[in-house]
Amino acid sequence: MPHNHTVHLKVRNQPSNGNDGYTDTTATNNAIYSYRYTGGDNDHGNISETVGLGSATIEVGLDGGSNYQISNVTFGNDTQNQLSWRPGSTADNAVVIDANTQVENASYCTTVTDTTANCAFNCDPMVSNERNPPKAM
Repeated sequence: MPHNHTVHLKVRNQPSNGNDGYTDTTATNNAIYSYRYTGGDNDHGNISETVGLGSATIEVGLDGGSNYQISNVTFGNDTQNQLSWRPGSTADNAVVIDANTQVENASYCTTVTDTTANCAFNCDPMVSNERNPPKAM
């Protein structure tokens, strides 16, 4: 049976020091931000499901301050059209829905807006729908 996942996305307006578990990303204003996913199947925001056991949801909660909002979620390599999203109950969360009917390895990319700096940046982990039971990541 698929399960629902909770993922936390921590963001900050500074680059990673290389040893802190954060990934650098460039914002639309060319500033360097960094992000780190926790939760999911491997504590890095990645999700793995067994195909055919029903849809699964991924609740993404944003942690970084009141000036950060989730403005969009896009999908990479979603060739089987398995992923969709909807805004959460507040601007700092979103829900990704995995139909989980076809095998594929895709990613969801959360776009975060910094309302203070008037810019946006992307953060993306992976979603895997496998034919066999999920493997440890």
